[in-house]
Amino acid sequence: MKNRFKNRSRQVLKYALLVLSMFLFGFWAQANAQLITLKHSNARIEKVLEQITGQYKIHFLYKDDLLSRLKPVSIEVREMNIDQVLHELFRTTGITYTRRNNNITLQRSERLDNRQDKIKITGLVTDSAGVAITGASVALKSNPAIGTATDRNGRFVMEVQPNAVLVVSYMGFASQDVSVTGERDYKIVLQPDAAGLEEVIVVGFGKQKKESVVSSIATVSGEALRAPTRSLSNNLAGQVPGLIAVQRSGMPGYDDAEFWIRGTSSFAGGTSPLVLVDGIPRSLNNIDPDEIETFSLLKDAAATAVYGAEGANGVILITSKRGKVQKTEISYRGEYSYSNPTRVPSVASSFDYMRLYNEALRNDGQEPMFSDALMDLYRTNADPDLYPSSNWYDLLLKDHTYNTRHNLNFRGGGDRMRFFVNAGFFGEDGLFISSKNYDNNSKFHRYNLRSNIDMDVTATTTLRVDLAGQYGKVNRPFFDQTNIFERFSRIPPHLFPALYSDGRLAAHPSQDLNKVNPYNQLTEYGYRKEWRSSIQSRVDIEQKLNFLTQGLRAKGTVSYDSYGEFQMYRTQTPETFVATGRDADGNLIYQRKTNKSAMGEPIETNSAEKKIYLEASINYDRVFADKHDVSAMVLTYQKERQLHSQALAYRKQAYVGRVTYSFNRIYSMEANFGITGSEQFAEGYRFGFFPAVGVAYNLTNEPFFPEDLKRYVSNVKLRASVGRTGNDDTGSDANRFLYRGQFAGYSTYPIGIGTSGATNSLAGLTETRFEAPMLGWEIEDKRNYGVDLGLFNSKLQITADYFDNLRTNILLQRRTIVNVAGYMSSPWQNFGKVQNRGVDGSITFNQKLGSDFSVQLRGNFTFARNKIIEYDEVKQLYPWMERTGKRLNAIDDVYIAERLFNDGDFNIYTNEDGKIAYQLKDGIAPSEQMSNPKPGDIKYKDLNGDGIVNTFDRVKDAAMPTVPEIIYGFGTSFKYKGAFLSVFFQGAANASANLNNQSNAMMPFHWGVLESNVRTEVLESRWDAQNPNQDVFFPRIQIANMTNTNTANTWWVRDASFIRLKNVEFGYNFDVKRLNLIGIRSIRLYAMGQNVALWDKVKMYDPELGNSAGGTKYPIPSIWTGGLELSF
Repeated sequence: MKNRFKNRSRQVLKYALLVLSMFLFGFWAQANAQLITLKHSNARIEKVLEQITGQYKIHFLYKDDLLSRLKPVSIEVREMNIDQVLHELFRTTGITYTRRNNNITLQRSERLDNRQDKIKITGLVTDSAGVAITGASVALKSNPAIGTATDRNGRFVMEVQPNAVLVVSYMGFASQDVSVTGERDYKIVLQPDAAGLEEVIVVGFGKQKKESVVSSIATVSGEALRAPTRSLSNNLAGQVPGLIAVQRSGMPGYDDAEFWIRGTSSFAGGTSPLVLVDGIPRSLNNIDPDEIETFSLLKDAAATAVYGAEGANGVILITSKRGKVQKTEISYRGEYSYSNPTRVPSVASSFDYMRLYNEALRNDGQEPMFSDALMDLYRTNADPDLYPSSNWYDLLLKDHTYNTRHNLNFRGGGDRMRFFVNAGFFGEDGLFISSKNYDNNSKFHRYNLRSNIDMDVTATTTLRVDLAGQYGKVNRPFFDQTNIFERFSRIPPHLFPALYSDGRLAAHPSQDLNKVNPYNQLTEYGYRKEWRSSIQSRVDIEQKLNFLTQGLRAKGTVSYDSYGEFQMYRTQTPETFVATGRDADGNLIYQRKTNKSAMGEPIETNSAEKKIYLEASINYDRVFADKHDVSAMVLTYQKERQLHSQALAYRKQAYVGRVTYSFNRIYSMEANFGITGSEQFAEGYRFGFFPAVGVAYNLTNEPFFPEDLKRYVSNVKLRASVGRTGNDDTGSDANRFLYRGQFAGYSTYPIGIGTSGATNSLAGLTETRFEAPMLGWEIEDKRNYGVDLGLFNSKLQITADYFDNLRTNILLQRRTIVNVAGYMSSPWQNFGKVQNRGVDGSITFNQKLGSDFSVQLRGNFTFARNKIIEYDEVKQLYPWMERTGKRLNAIDDVYIAERLFNDGDFNIYTNEDGKIAYQLKDGIAPSEQMSNPKPGDIKYKDLNGDGIVNTFDRVKDAAMPTVPEIIYGFGTSFKYKGAFLSVFFQGAANASANLNNQSNAMMPFHWGVLESNVRTEVLESRWDAQNPNQDVFFPRIQIANMTNTNTANTWWVRDASFIRLKNVEFGYNFDVKRLNLIGIRSIRLYAMGQNVALWDKVKMYDPELGNSAGGTKYPIPSIWTGGLELSF
């Protein structure tokens, strides 16, 4: 199978390269023939120039009266370049020209031009860092047709009237007026223009002017996502409106965040958004943040319907950086980080553990196990070998570790070719202590390399070639993180030390794995290694077809990606001992528990994956009469994903269409569709049609809108969209081809009674999965209404959206079909509905105070709440027992904890044994979970009022869901001359954590005296007879009957909302004017803190780790970073 796939992949790649080569050769051969062809008879020269501008995007700058006196011309040229055309056009006119890329300045020749009243000036245009800007426009404010452009060194030369005013502009920078005085040389520094950078934004399969976009799209720059972590997803929460993200682990190499766009809408299928890097489906976490130009979130149907059956969960578009027409700029960034865990559980000492255990026995009416004298030996640390007090978190976790990152970028280009190259390294060490014999620590190293090249093959043909690669190496202990941290929280401190004082490994007399010494488990049982590699390639070619009609172009894309992962582990059994006492000389007396086994041979596994993506499109963009902006696109793509472990590839085929129209920058409309075909479903049901339409209204562009008011209200834009998207992700590779039936061997068909009287059986086949040929994808109907506001000359910008999504046709196994219908297993069917509603938005305020000081305030907010509308379940006696009408990810099937029992709930008497007995008073509902409740136990709510708490009182939606309904972020940044400071907070709300979800980590003595550690919170806040307080963390401590305390109930549910000081950064951009002589353009020093502080109600552990953490997950780190950036 490997060879078959390998040969197929090579054939596809060779075919794609052959077609691409033929395509390129054709354009190279016809390069001259496709330059400029035109024909005019007795036409004004202005008209000829207008055709060249419209058809070939070549712009002319000249004085108004320069061409007005020239006679009409007749000209016919074929297959000529621009210089030949201009020579033919102006050979008898006395007009000369200078050319800067596609900008051509016309002027009279020196011998004809009277320049007595003009002065010659020169200038240099740079950015705020002193980097020269190539191609900046320099024009007269009184007559913008007269001007020039800066050269590759940022220089320009002009002849102007004294006291003239120049307008200097460049894309992405604020335009600047420059008054001509008596000086002859000017230095002009342009400042970044945030609004200008957003004029064109990335949409599905293309770009659009922001002003005419009708969709709900949120975009941030790659700079905003830079953080001292491996995984890009860890810095997304609170950065982009509409994105809900949570980090569930801090372990190096396994710390990817979970994220959803506008929440979740399915209880069966996949809920992850589609992630595209430069238009190709790829992993979000494989890309280096330094490679990212923009990060866009596509949220509504108008933005995602073009992705058909992959658009229901939203789409993330990542655009990598590309080259520019400029001198080659070399940039280096180096970071060194100090990392420590945000929060580690606190546990009891051996003395406190024993004291609490004795209390639990007394609560059960039993005698204490540990004497005061024995407990005192542990308290005084008299003999740490025999009377240890092992805090496994303190012993086995380092208090800090170090990370490092290095990036080297090359960016530049000329008229014909532009390039961007990035090389990066990231290294992260873990918190585990190290073994003496081998490397067991958790660590991750990654190397990134990217090269993006753009080549203008001809004046109308552009070729782009992208290559990228990642190589990652993971090292970790043999046991996984959950197993290790479970032992930390589960093994009591008094059982054994980590090591005996002579270096021998300690053990417990029991051979139960649950009582393994955590030190041995971490450092002596072996290690695992992983090597992850990926190579990604993309080639696309774009051809302008203006010779057919202006604004028409064609594009083709070929992509081939390869991913591989190799895993290896080695394990051993250590030699361990149990110390039973000391001899007369004070030496420890040992009993050998396990014999040492040599380190085993490497056990290896591997996996591989290859992807092929083919795309072809025709695009049309044109503006008619300066008012009618029209664009259209038709596109088709096909992709294949082949897993090493599967014989059949995943394949999809799609057809996409889009039409947009904008009238006079006031009214905008877009209609689009995606037709997707998936191999997941039966023939005849494989293709689906997913349409969408959106409209927008720009009130401030109306002629009647007062100009004076635009100083205060600079932009008001209303948006609305409606459409349909789909989801063909069945949630698991095991659920492929669900429409096909499956059979398996079955050996118990009875065929009568044998001679011995036993039933005879015969082996045969059974249908384990029934055919379902009409299965299809999930469908999501989306509605979105939005508003974009710009106030006070766009210093204050506000965006807000309301969405209402309905997911139907959810693919699941029926739950209400009984076996007597003849089914061996429940059949699959499209059944189920989930509604998801909410709002998201952002606000940004920029203010410059004087020439040196500026401030920015920003914030964003996302709220998404879902509800199950239709769910396949048996009708229950009471509504609280049903999932229909409830939320996804709810803490369900739990009892409602009202309070703790008190003395007033019981008739208290002394029984025949002389012990105090408790009997519930009439009207106090007992629980089936516990036969003999006492004061301090949890009292559950009798919801149906039948006088007993039982299964009919369990609730399906008892608290907020475990995935936050609200995610938000807010921050500020200040700049003063070269100094800068930024602070960013991120938070989550409407979320719950069930502390009892990891019962062995939370419940003292749940497994008896030899297991289950005691949390400090239990010591400090628990019910006892001397302090019968209701407002405590833990109810009555007991051993004999933990069922009442440990059963699923809301006592253990905590509000998992939090606010985190996510990022703090300060630094300085140095003035490097003197260093320009040696090639240094800029120097930037900075310090950064991530996950600096946390405010929450859980306290025991970081609530972002999730519902099942309970201290059994690798903690999220705080990271303190120092960095240096240089550019040359």
